[in-house]
Amino acid sequence: MSDNSGKIWRVIDLLQWSNDYLGSKGVESPRIETEWMLRHVLNWSRLDIYMNHERPLDEAELAAFKALLKKRVQGIPIQYVLGYTEFMGYQFKVNPAVLIPRPETELLVEKAFKILKQTNDPSVNILDVGTGSGCIAVSLAAECPRCRVVALDVSPEALATATRNAELNGVAERLQLIKMDILKETPEGPPFFLIVSNPPYIAGEYWDTLPDLVKSNEPRIALYPGGDELIFYRRLARLAQLRLSEDGCLLTEIGGSYQESAVCQVYHDHNLDIREVVRDYTGESRIVVASRAA
Repeated sequence: MSDNSGKIWRVIDLLQWSNDYLGSKGVESPRIETEWMLRHVLNWSRLDIYMNHERPLDEAELAAFKALLKKRVQGIPIQYVLGYTEFMGYQFKVNPAVLIPRPETELLVEKAFKILKQTNDPSVNILDVGTGSGCIAVSLAAECPRCRVVALDVSPEALATATRNAELNGVAERLQLIKMDILKETPEGPPFFLIVSNPPYIAGEYWDTLPDLVKSNEPRIALYPGGDELIFYRRLARLAQLRLSEDGCLLTEIGGSYQESAVCQVYHDHNLDIREVVRDYTGESRIVVASRAA
């Protein structure tokens, strides 16, 4: 996009030019990301974009759009460029200190909602291990007013982001955020009806082939478990033995079908029963639901 002061850039012009430009730079969804940046700059809905194709941008709007576009083509994820994303219908602040929430993780939250509907307890305790942006914890607290959520993370920067997201979504009073290394420490208090986690699980060849957009921008600590890809699942299984209520469930995200057998075996070894394995939209195993053996 040249600095041609004589050209008037309409919404439709930017949509077309930026779609081609981002596509030439290898962006997988250039049209969607262009719309997202325009919506951000103009404070519009997606419908507004389509209803106002002929509307020209003023100099300030055009400069703001160009600044976002420049960051995106430098290889920064669109969510970090804008500083937020959506998850379960809620808006979450994100930055390089936290993993970008993904649609697959929404399956964990949706499954948790279904399990919560099966209990009539007036107060329900939930533990979120490795909360990051707080997307899981905040969504559960927002949709379940009787739930009190304890969310753990080893990163102070992640906890600061989760705190902000709890405030933005009106659940700060029912969400307790604690700095804790779950591999070394155990949370105290009453038993938890749900223990939920999207732990680091990308290792081996899956880490080696991870797209550079992810590996170079998102926090390694939230992605890579080290040489033992099951270390967090072992710890979560032990945590379920110690802190899960008798009628409670452990819900964990896994890397896909390739990890299902190994994770389920870890849980069996810790005297947990596998209640369900939830598949994602591509048919991959994604969420393992376990409970304490009778």
